[in-house]
Amino acid sequence: MLGWMTLCSILINGAAAGLFYYELQKHREKYPARQDGKPPRAAFIYSAFMIVVAVGLALFITGFYSENTFLFTLKRVVMLALLWPIAYTDFTAYRIPNLFIAAGLAARALVLAAEFFWERDTLLAYLITEVIASAVMFLVAALCAFLIKNSIGGGDMKLFVVMGLLLGLQGTWGAIFLSLIVSFIVAVVLLATRKKSRKDAIPFGPALTVGTYLSIFLTGM
Repeated sequence: MLGWMTLCSILINGAAAGLFYYELQKHREKYPARQDGKPPRAAFIYSAFMIVVAVGLALFITGFYSENTFLFTLKRVVMLALLWPIAYTDFTAYRIPNLFIAAGLAARALVLAAEFFWERDTLLAYLITEVIASAVMFLVAALCAFLIKNSIGGGDMKLFVVMGLLLGLQGTWGAIFLSLIVSFIVAVVLLATRKKSRKDAIPFGPALTVGTYLSIFLTGM
């Protein structure tokens, strides 16, 4: 299982890197770029580092949480691969591209087909919790966006739907809880150093990435 997960994790993160560079080139006016219009060296260093982290974490949870099935862990691997490009685009351009949302949904559909053939006995139970998690997260995010200005963007709401479908109820709650703690700490630091004011929007993507990585590392969910 570890060998297959290594291969899948490398391929999935490689695909995420391809989508990442495609996004940076297609919408180069929205992101920091060199004079020739290409992504800066920092983007390449960041992607290489995050691929190593994501693949390493995938191998850790595969070995440490060996009671989880291959497809269960694979959904976490997909989530890890989706989040690191989103953290960069949200931090630099306050943007969560639909390209990554569509990729997450497509990946979930492929895993669903595999679950139908190899994990049919648990498919319905997992699917129910994932759909409930997606619906609840979307409704809560929509309520926050309505009540609190600059709290949740449309991209965040769509990302929560994908997160619910990939992580289910338990995985989503843990990821969101830790992400809110990280976000609160970041907000306090930015306000204390006067780099942001209370009226400024603070991108949630980086905090969500850190929180989700921590949650998957600590719980395997």
